[in-house]
Amino acid sequence: MRIKFDEKMLVAQDLSAIGNLSLAVAIPILQVQKIPLAILPTSLLSTQSEGFGTPAVSDCYSFVKETFAHWQAQNVKITAALVGYIDNLATGEALYQYLKQAELDLVVIDPVFADEGKFYPNLDERHLALQKKLLQVADFATPNLTEAKFLTGQMQNDPDLAKLAHEVERLLRPGGRAVITGVELDGQKGCIWLEDGQLKTCVLPKVTGHFYGSGDVFAALLASFLRQKVPFEQAIKQATGLTQQALIQTADQNVDRSYGIYLGELLPQLAKGISHED
Repeated sequence: MRIKFDEKMLVAQDLSAIGNLSLAVAIPILQVQKIPLAILPTSLLSTQSEGFGTPAVSDCYSFVKETFAHWQAQNVKITAALVGYIDNLATGEALYQYLKQAELDLVVIDPVFADEGKFYPNLDERHLALQKKLLQVADFATPNLTEAKFLTGQMQNDPDLAKLAHEVERLLRPGGRAVITGVELDGQKGCIWLEDGQLKTCVLPKVTGHFYGSGDVFAALLASFLRQKVPFEQAIKQATGLTQQALIQTADQNVDRSYGIYLGELLPQLAKGISHED
C-alpha cells in the first residue's frame, strides 16, 4: 500500500540520547517502510530511564502544545498515530485531547508504564490512570503482560488470559483490538489476542535475558503493518517474528542490554517490503 506523502503518522514517544528504544527505534522502522511521519517527543532524556542511574529529563509539554497549534495553523495532515512512553501527565492530557478530536484513520496506543510486575522509574498510579484514558481513543493497544494486569486489576500470577485480553479491549474505543505481549507459554514467549472471542497465540522460542525496548520495537512494527493495511493477525505474527529476530541479533552483539535494541539487520529486511501473508 502506497501512503501519500502528506498523510503523516504522528509518533509520540520519549527520545533518549542514550538507549536504542522508543523514538530511536520507531522512527527508522517506520521511515524505512516509507511511512511519512510527524515526530513528537513527549520528553527528552539523557539516557533511557533504566540501567544508567537517574537521567537528566527535559519536559516537552510546552513544545507539544505549541507544535499542535503550529501544525493546525499550517494544515499539516495527520491521519494515523502511534503513542508510546509518556512521563509527564500534562503532556499525556494534551495528547488525549488531540486524539479525541482528530478523527484519525488509525490510533495505536502502546501503554508504556510498567514491566516485570512493577512501574517504571518515576511512574505511578497516576500514569496508569492516564493510560486508561488514552486507551479510550485507541483502535489498537499493545500492553505487555504486567501492563495488562495493572490496567484490568487482574494481578494474580496466572490470570485467565482470554478474560485478561477481553478486559483490556473493553478499555478501548468500540471495536478496538488489543494484543498482549511478553506472555510465556510452555517455555516460549510472544503474544496473545482474541479472534471472534477465542484466544489466539503467537509464541516463539524465548531469547534468554531482558531486552530494554523490545516492546517499542514490536509496537512500531505492528503499527507500521497496520498502517499498510496488513490484516491484524498477520501483522501480529510478522511483528512477533521480526522482534524475535532483532532480539537474537541484539544478543549476538554481546553488549550491555541497557543500550537497547540493535536494528542493523532488521532495517534492510523491512526496506525490501512486507508480505500480507502469514
